Amino acid sequence: MLNNGKAKIENSAGTLSIIIPSKKNWFALLFGTAWLGGWYFGLTNVLTSFGKSDNDNIGVDGFITFWLVGWTIGGLAIIFILLWGYFGQEKIISDRNELLFEKTIFNIGLKKRMDVREIRNFRTEKVMTGMFGNNGYAFWGLGPGKIKFDYGLKTYSFALGVDDAEANHLVEILNAYFKK
Repeated sequence: MLNNGKAKIENSAGTLSIIIPSKKNWFALLFGTAWLGGWYFGLTNVLTSFGKSDNDNIGVDGFITFWLVGWTIGGLAIIFILLWGYFGQEKIISDRNELLFEKTIFNIGLKKRMDVREIRNFRTEKVMTGMFGNNGYAFWGLGPGKIKFDYGLKTYSFALGVDDAEANHLVEILNAYFKK
């Protein structure tokens, strides 16, 4: 069997495990890493001059404080995006009674245990992954995935990082495994 996909699939002894690395847009990751260098330079530059103005310029310190909060939030967001892009992964691990659904970076992140009796309707959905598609976050490897399923009255998605053909293959595997 030819296996040239990104997902690592193991189906043995009644346990199904699918591990998918995050979507890698190398241009965005390298650009974000370079941008983070500039961000760090700006942060250290402002921090070294912070509070050094004379007492007549309290408004300047107020503006710099406001700017510093926004700058820090932006930097933390890029750090999260880069960590997800370089090291993030999605996992579906199931035995016949329970499914563990994870989206993690270094095993930290969203982890949800689900009762397999409540899982329904594995399906694929087209996702435009370009910068100007219907999911602008897909450019950075974030947002809804190509595979969706229903759990109770909620819908979950994953597998943004796989090609459409691999998403279809994974749905076939999942539907066969969870066949009722």
